[in-house]
Amino acid sequence: MTAPPPSASSGDGSLPGGRPRRGGARRAAPPAGGGFGGFGGGFGGRSRGTSGGSGDDDRPGDGSSEDPGKGSGKGSGKGSGKGSGKGSGKRADKGSDKGSGDRAGDRRRDRPGRVARDRSEDRPGREARERSGGRSSGPSSEPSTAPPPGPTAGPAAGRRGGPAYVTQAELTETFDAFYRTSRDRLLLQTFALTGDLTVARSAVREAYVVAWHHWRKISRLEDPEMSVRPTAWRIALRRRSTRPMRRRKDVDPQSRRTLDALGALPLPQRKALLLTQLAAVTMAEMAQEVALPLDAAERELQHGAARMATQLEIPTSAIPLALSSLAATTRDVTWPRVTIIRRAGIARRRVHTAVGATAAVVALVAGGAVAVDSTGARPALDREALPSTSAPPPASPAVSALPATALLGVDAVQRALPRAKWAEGATVDNSEGNGRLLPCQPVRYADPRGTAAWARTFRAGAANSGPTRTVTQFAEASLNERRASGTFRRTVRWFAGCPSPGDDPKAVPRIQLVSTASVSGIGDRAAVMVLRSRAEDATTYVIGVARTGLFTTTVSFATPAPPQSANRDGVVKLLAAAVSRMCALAGGGPCAEKKQVLSARDAFRTGEVPWLLSEVDLPPLSKERGRWVGTPVLDLTEDRADAGAIGCDTIHLFGSFRKQRIADNQYRAFVIDGAKLPTEFGITETVGSLPATSARAFVKRLREQIAACPDRDESAGTEVRELARSDAGPRSLSAWRLSTALPGDRTVEYDVAVVRRGGALALLVFVAAPRAQMAPSDFVALARRAGERLAEMPPYDAG
Repeated sequence: MTAPPPSASSGDGSLPGGRPRRGGARRAAPPAGGGFGGFGGGFGGRSRGTSGGSGDDDRPGDGSSEDPGKGSGKGSGKGSGKGSGKGSGKRADKGSDKGSGDRAGDRRRDRPGRVARDRSEDRPGREARERSGGRSSGPSSEPSTAPPPGPTAGPAAGRRGGPAYVTQAELTETFDAFYRTSRDRLLLQTFALTGDLTVARSAVREAYVVAWHHWRKISRLEDPEMSVRPTAWRIALRRRSTRPMRRRKDVDPQSRRTLDALGALPLPQRKALLLTQLAAVTMAEMAQEVALPLDAAERELQHGAARMATQLEIPTSAIPLALSSLAATTRDVTWPRVTIIRRAGIARRRVHTAVGATAAVVALVAGGAVAVDSTGARPALDREALPSTSAPPPASPAVSALPATALLGVDAVQRALPRAKWAEGATVDNSEGNGRLLPCQPVRYADPRGTAAWARTFRAGAANSGPTRTVTQFAEASLNERRASGTFRRTVRWFAGCPSPGDDPKAVPRIQLVSTASVSGIGDRAAVMVLRSRAEDATTYVIGVARTGLFTTTVSFATPAPPQSANRDGVVKLLAAAVSRMCALAGGGPCAEKKQVLSARDAFRTGEVPWLLSEVDLPPLSKERGRWVGTPVLDLTEDRADAGAIGCDTIHLFGSFRKQRIADNQYRAFVIDGAKLPTEFGITETVGSLPATSARAFVKRLREQIAACPDRDESAGTEVRELARSDAGPRSLSAWRLSTALPGDRTVEYDVAVVRRGGALALLVFVAAPRAQMAPSDFVALARRAGERLAEMPPYDAG
């Protein structure tokens, strides 16, 4: 069961933003099973009680009621009506109630429209009613002798009777009070929604400008914030950066974590959480603002609270505190004077009036032009024959559509991966959150100008019951086949190179590309790649990418199994099922054949110098789990000719060999970022090229030198163990592990490999450390990857 969301109410009945709650118990029933937990008591309807105020004031003496005459607590007031409470003194809104007068006054200040109505009743009409029997603060058994109110007019007429008109001075006063008391709350809510303080402040300011434009209507609302907040949120979401919830340097780490957790939520869940935690709304009002039925809104709130608590690693009851801590960032914001807001609202009203007048004139002139043509002909009442109903309608341009129903269903996942019980998760368009649904996904979409995009997740196993397996499908529709081909290539490059995220260019993903394969018999083109996480969880990802016509789809299977036992065949079946559903759509291409063939291939091209290794090629180490970071690629020069040297006297991949110049000499080193390791630790790769015959001889000579190393220099105490050796046509590979004794009972270990592909050569050296060992099989696999990369090296040029 999902953990119950936190209770939004605090001990004093106030919100984290400092605003008093409206009402007590929640009117809507909780979902079945009681899963809603603590939210029940925090967001209530406007409940009624009994006011204990004695005297004749017709306003409640306690802060727990909005309707006059029904509240709770002991209040006091003066007037001419009849009350049912005890006590005496001043009016309730001046704070003389016992523990509740201040809240009643605050509540009234939070309701500018109500203040206007209450103030407007201090007039002759009210005096007449008081003389004729008045109205007590509680329900009275005595019939009222006041005559029924007459018809009212004007925008400020109260629902319970009131004046026919509210003066401009009263409107100004109530707006000014509303602006001062609500702006900080609205800024906090909008900042939490977008994560951008500049955008939030600008949006809230513009919302107040719009509010003053329509204040004569808005002031009549029981809670004007219900009108201003949606305007502020709509403006903020429209102005938000293309990188939502972006990190800012002026936000403390805890607030940044909270914003990141909020940004990872879908927009309906984020809105529901913020409305119930930072705004005084009932569950019904929350559902109305998120545009969902009440039951669906409650589910979104429940899921959002559970996801946020999981990401922040806090109980759901601590979510209100985490959200209220964002106020430390918004507290120092400076606001424009209210007179500036009102002037902007007046200017906006004038512009709208001018635009409306201009549109009316244009419509009038255009209507005259239609009525009288240039020949002076007048419109006639004679009817012309109507067009035949059998005539075909005009052709409309074809628009490719990718409906969400074209995605995989849970049955297809169950058939392809039958060893676990699968459940379908959310289906989204990936327009919210950070947009990174897949491992190594740097940006939101591979085709930023595509016509549609959908993503759907599936999960096997409970979230808190050990390792889980997940499947994610991501699909995009492009405008034409040329763009769809580019979308496929860009998607493949995501996983072939695992670039840094677009919103954090300095971050280096801890992912290794283990293997790459082509798949025949699926759509126009398909490929499968296996990735391995170098983090503590050591998750394996099997990624399938395919294109059919205008549609590109990706299927990702995350499993705790090691890479060598990951279910690639099951992912191929999933990919075939996904393509078979999309190929039938308008704009689809070839479907999946009955039999698919998986063929190993070289890794896809990646990196600025594609014939050298990249960070994505490097395996995890024994204990150190830091990020591999590569130095820039440098040309090998005379003073760096010993780069990658080992403990044996061997030839270097520099200068000349057999009187032939070694061309294209470059090298690169890799270290663990931020790790406390010996300075000699790391991987060094040196590349060069020779004619194919000379390159083969170079490998033979190096093999002979390393094999003779222990006998040639016995005093060094070097031991050599061969890890791998292969020769197949234009390819050669040899790998060794060398151990050299050093003074002080120290031993240094080297893993050395030489790789040839045609005339291209690579020399690979790994110097280990006690906490950073590499398995021999991983080093041999790394040497083979170096050979795959050599395929991109330019042909030998002796010039």
